Amino acid sequence: EEDEEMTTQPAPAVTDAVHPMVPVPVALRTVLRETAKSIISSSSSCARNNTTSTVRLHDDDGTPQYSHVLGKILAQDVTVTDPYPPFDASIMDGYAVKSADLVSSASSGEGGYTHRIAGQIYAGDDGDSDENNKAAYEEQSGPLPTAAYVTTGAVVPAPYDAVVPIEAITVSSDGQHLRINSDPTKTQPGTWIRKVGCDIAQGDVALAAGTVLQPPHIGILIQAGAHEVVVRDVPTVGVLSTGNEILPSHRHPSASGKIPDVNRPVLLSTLASWDNCIPVDLGIETDDDVQRLTATLASAMDRCDVVVTTGGISMGEKDIMEDVFVGRLGATVHFGRIHMKPGKPTTFMTVEMPQKQKTCLVFCLPGNPVSGIVCSHLFVRPCLDMLVRGVDATATVDDIVDSATVQEEITATLTKDVKLDVERPEYRRVTLTHKAKERGGGGEFLASSTGVQRSSRLMSMNGADGLMLLPKGEPGDKMAAKAGEQYPVMLLGGAIGTAGVKVRDSIHMNGLPGEKVEAIFEPKLAPVLITNIDDDGSDTTKTYTRVGANILDVLGCKDFCPCNGTTISTKKAASIGISGILKSSELEHADIVLIVCSGTRFQENLTLAAELRSIIDKNADAMALQARKGAAETHPTSALFEFTAGFVNHDGMEFVVLLLPDNGLKGALRKIKGLLPHGVKVAKGQQLRSKGI
Repeated sequence: EEDEEMTTQPAPAVTDAVHPMVPVPVALRTVLRETAKSIISSSSSCARNNTTSTVRLHDDDGTPQYSHVLGKILAQDVTVTDPYPPFDASIMDGYAVKSADLVSSASSGEGGYTHRIAGQIYAGDDGDSDENNKAAYEEQSGPLPTAAYVTTGAVVPAPYDAVVPIEAITVSSDGQHLRINSDPTKTQPGTWIRKVGCDIAQGDVALAAGTVLQPPHIGILIQAGAHEVVVRDVPTVGVLSTGNEILPSHRHPSASGKIPDVNRPVLLSTLASWDNCIPVDLGIETDDDVQRLTATLASAMDRCDVVVTTGGISMGEKDIMEDVFVGRLGATVHFGRIHMKPGKPTTFMTVEMPQKQKTCLVFCLPGNPVSGIVCSHLFVRPCLDMLVRGVDATATVDDIVDSATVQEEITATLTKDVKLDVERPEYRRVTLTHKAKERGGGGEFLASSTGVQRSSRLMSMNGADGLMLLPKGEPGDKMAAKAGEQYPVMLLGGAIGTAGVKVRDSIHMNGLPGEKVEAIFEPKLAPVLITNIDDDGSDTTKTYTRVGANILDVLGCKDFCPCNGTTISTKKAASIGISGILKSSELEHADIVLIVCSGTRFQENLTLAAELRSIIDKNADAMALQARKGAAETHPTSALFEFTAGFVNHDGMEFVVLLLPDNGLKGALRKIKGLLPHGVKVAKGQQLRSKGI
């Protein structure tokens, strides 16, 4: 099978990518970590973790409202108000008897009959209102004990305590008497009777909080006497398509260069099918009106918990989404490229919105429709599932991530050879069939490719049951996945709340065959305060404490691990120099050194910056520029400061170092937060592709 988009030769080394490519497991863990942190945040309403709604099973006239209940997650336990069944009910068609009155045929009455028939009780009969059949509900005196004919589901009234199936009964020709032909010792109290509350006892928890309501649960709720349920509110997800070539989906292209928008309709429909969010249509925006695009996104983040965009995130001149989010809306980029096919440019960002007391989660997906669908299943769906389920705020973030739910997986056998891409692992769309052993198969699932896997070819999703995880090819070694080989498949169908797998148990999250999964990296950060105060008194301590608090407020101890720092006067800094500062024992374990100048003079700043540049092995001018922009947004005069950033990797030092002003510090750090972890890896000599840092 030929694939038009398969890369069979390694591409030339790329040196101009802004973001490193991260493996899918690392990217998804990052999404889940940021989602968990947004929930844990005491002021966050992003996940609606504490907000609920009451949903009724029926409206006032009894019309079912089950579609409003299905897929919702219970916020509270549902406790049984009345036992079910509410009465002793017959399991069989037969005769209700009093077990203590049973006698063998040897001691039966006239004609060998054992009981007199008192009446009939049918399913649905009510003894209190059935005036014509009162005798059936009451024990009567006489030479023979009484029995009552009962149908399946009918009330078995006291004092009757057992039912004898009709197959074991002989009835007299006049219908007045019966003979029990079975061994009377086999009929004990409760035989063939469903006792009151045997299915659900009064006061029991019928459904626990956290249950994802499915069709069987509707019946359980009705049996439990629940007419309404309290469910967790679901997040609101806005979906925006971008691109000058995009036309509204209802318009047929009349000119070359235009295509109908399929991303937004497909993603809105996909989100609706998951039952874990409220999809919001944000429409289409072009690339050439940045102000309008910014306003649309700002409005979307204001009213949505999650924003999903498609297009505008590759390397082209018109790919401006990241610039708008970061430069105009203050977003933090957590990853900007993923080591996968399709969907490499997928970008994940967060935007702190203090005025709304929330964090907005942003997924910028590629413009090709298959990439958008695949990445929505991989990243957006687990994020939404965590948001609506909530988390245990007392657990560590790592434990929360390990317990999160991701797509259900199976292992399937390829039916035909498939070429492997030499650059990236592939999430190939496949159809699945099951060959049962009873029908001559091996009892395994068989996977067949849906054809050409071009990311623009939406037909590759037609009939797809899952995504087969194929490793990247190795020239000179393995360049094809062979028929008969087995690989994991992530299933696309089903509700994630009812058919998923925990991250800790996921084959997918532990890496594709032959792929090493990196751990989440938390750099160690050390602040160095250079101040014009020459003593070590309370003023210096207060300044250091304030600067440290500002650093942690932005970077946070959940992202960066604080370690020892130091305070140095400008006089001492001039004496020992930047080199002496960086070699101090307080910084020996640091991955990031933030040199913050407080109250220093302009010429002193220039001297410090010049000396730092002489030590740096590789400048990070783009990072310094971003820091300058961020600081100037809150303190315009800070733009005069000589911002400096770079990588140091010599004489036992391996870290990122930045020279920043005290004024505007938080704004500067917000701009570069997403770049720092990658910068540390570069400083430590890892061969990652980078641009501008």
